[in-house]
Formats: sequence, C-alpha cells, structure tokens
Amino acid sequence: MTSRQSLNDLLAELPSRDWDLLRPHLRVIELNFGPALIEAGLPVKQVIFPHGGIVATMEILSRGESIETGMIGRGGVVGSGAAFYDVPSPSAAVVRFPGPASAIEAGQFRSLMGISAALRDVVMRDLWTRSVKAEQTAACNAAHSAEQRLCRRLLHSRTLSGSDTMLLSQDLMAQMLGVKRNTISLIAHALQQKGVIRYSRGRMAIIDVDALASRSCECQLADGSIRPLASPRLSLAPRAVPECSIQRSPS
Repeated sequence: MTSRQSLNDLLAELPSRDWDLLRPHLRVIELNFGPALIEAGLPVKQVIFPHGGIVATMEILSRGESIETGMIGRGGVVGSGAAFYDVPSPSAAVVRFPGPASAIEAGQFRSLMGISAALRDVVMRDLWTRSVKAEQTAACNAAHSAEQRLCRRLLHSRTLSGSDTMLLSQDLMAQMLGVKRNTISLIAHALQQKGVIRYSRGRMAIIDVDALASRSCECQLADGSIRPLASPRLSLAPRAVPECSIQRSPS
C-alpha cells in the first residue's frame, strides 16, 4: 500500500501507532459504478475509506424512489456508523464517481475501534460532520431553488472529485436533488446557454466556476468548511466490543 498521506484524509490523521494497528487489515479496492456498496436494511460487510472518487448515501422510499442525502470523498468514511454499532444500515451507499479506496472487514473494524482511541476519534468526528451537513442540506432543500441546489451539488462534486469534468446523467442529477428529470433538463440547458457548463451525453464540464458559484446558494460555503473545533470525547459503544487479535505494540 502506498503512503497513507496519499490515501484517505482520515487515515492520514492517525498517529503512527494506530495506523500500524489498522494497516495490516486494509486492502485497496476500486470503487466502480454498479451494485450498491451498502444496501439499506442489511448489515454492513466492510467499511470503506475512499482515496478518490465519490460515494453517495441514499435514502430508499417505500415506493422505490431513492434520494441522495450526502456525498463522501477522501475526507470521509463509508459505513462506519452501522458497522461500529453492528446494526443494519439505515441507508444505501452507491458510487457516484469511480476511484480507489481502502476497505476493512466490518467485524475487524469494530475490534480496532475498541482498541484505538485515535481511530474512534476520527470516525466520530466524521459522523458529526456528516450530521451537520445533513442538517444544512435539509434547510437547503426547503429554502433554495432547484437551480441553486444543483449549482451547489456541482461545486461540491467538483471539490470532492478534484475535476471539472464529471459523468452525470440527467436522471442522476434528478436523483441527487429529488426533482423531476425535466426540471434538470431546463436548468442544465439554461446554464449551458450562459456558458457556465458544457453538457453532452451524460458528460458534465464546468466552464465558469465563478458563475456557477454566483448561481449557487449560501450553503456552498458550508460544504468545505464544517469542522468541529474540538473532537467530542464520547462513549458511544452500545454493546461490548469484541477483543481484537492484534496485540498492542510495546510502549
């Protein structure tokens, strides 16, 4: 495995001792389009730390519709909450943009969380950050227009993917915002006419970032800046954590 500094940001934050505990259990995988990484209502089999690409969390409604509730890039972790508590995942997780990632088996992840305070700390801070972002998105959905919200999502996707070009169908953008496909078609056409984006056959290119930002809502400012000032020291384990087979390194 390459240097952790080039991998996931949370892994890069771990002290060397905690990284040495975790590293033997990580394997590198490719995040590709296809079946969901995590199915809603089912146990989480693996916890994923993206190096690149984007994973979206999805709420599945009773009639089968799916609404995107968040995006996770190299600054986050996928499946950690349900894996830690050993409960079925309340939401699905699907790949939005391909990229490499580190993955660890869910049971081993729980064991290491019981040993490493630093690992618990970075994971709980990530869960806190995502909770705050979810609240921001709920307010955004209620207060801002579909065009503003689409511009915000495109800017956030650009930040997470590190690219001005993305594979985004109109159906996918409609799913991201929870709106009709025709709404996306009208907005994308207007943005393209004004030279803000270039869109053709599912390929989106951002041409004018400043213009896109000016058409977005104020929530764009929160997407990259939500960080807790101090890590909450929480005792969150609802059940006994199994012993890990890894021995602590001598002090």
